[in-house]
Amino acid sequence: MSIGSRLVQLRNKYKLTQSQLGELCGVSKAAVSAWENGVATPEIKKLLIIHSLFAFSFDWLIAGEGQMERTEPAANTSERRSMSR
Repeated sequence: MSIGSRLVQLRNKYKLTQSQLGELCGVSKAAVSAWENGVATPEIKKLLIIHSLFAFSFDWLIAGEGQMERTEPAANTSERRSMSR
């Protein structure tokens, strides 16, 4: 499984569209689509934003190791929006 397919899985878990995830990360829907389709890879800054937004293991996203879930909860939606600005 690739980073892109794990991003799709994560985005679907939180019921976000590509546009919504793009807005949270400060990128376009097309950028998210490119990540998910393996055409491009998110910059480390974007990976860190995605990691800080959701409750998942960074090792899981990057290497497919471990489990998706982390023990600490994800930031709430209002915190996510303020973090992406």
